[in-house]
Amino acid sequence: MSERENLFRPIHKGIRLMLYQLGSELQTQSFVDVTQSNIVVARLKRNLGDSLSNCILCLLTAHAHHEEKDIFSHIRAHDADAVDTVMKEHGVVARRILEFSKTCDELLKITEPERRIEVGGRLIEEANDLVTLYLSHLNNEETLLVPVMWEWFSDPEIRAMRRVFYDSLPLSLFETWMRWTLPAMNQEELNVLFSGLQTTAENPRTKDWVRLAHETLSFDRWLALRESVHVDLPWESQATG
Repeated sequence: MSERENLFRPIHKGIRLMLYQLGSELQTQSFVDVTQSNIVVARLKRNLGDSLSNCILCLLTAHAHHEEKDIFSHIRAHDADAVDTVMKEHGVVARRILEFSKTCDELLKITEPERRIEVGGRLIEEANDLVTLYLSHLNNEETLLVPVMWEWFSDPEIRAMRRVFYDSLPLSLFETWMRWTLPAMNQEELNVLFSGLQTTAENPRTKDWVRLAHETLSFDRWLALRESVHVDLPWESQATG
């Protein structure tokens, strides 16, 4: 694994974990169980609270928007064809998400068992297609865009893009992404990420990164991160300040 900053790898690992869970939840559902299966389907599609934390489809759509605004705009000047390719894929993914979302709505309205089994089966097929498409898209983004970023941007410049990308998110949405992303990363990737955060100019969200790592990583992985990168929890920093 390269020790260069990789703007895509952390968030993409979180999205992959999210997609794996989507498939796992759907294929084990009994759609005859109206109450339980509707809870799962609604969580995939709808914003059930005051954030996007229970809406996988919302998160996928929001991710594409922030990528286009905060990352692709920097890369376009150096490889417009690569950006155009992944932008077209965003369009295809958006249409597939819309189709999947409509099937979710259809299923939520059905109570007759045989029809629920039929539409639930179609939902699983569409989920399989969406997961396959999205995983391929993530691979393409990394294959096409990471080399361009490494050629034209230094690690400090990439860290600055990361800061803009994440600082533009409401804190609740940032926390949602990190609860998917941080547990999905391996130890070396966590070390690179948090080492980069420590070398970046004062960032008010750094404390949130550290807090969420403490909350989401296993005890052993958190200790390994602390030993490698010497991160302090916000309340520890205050106590010694």
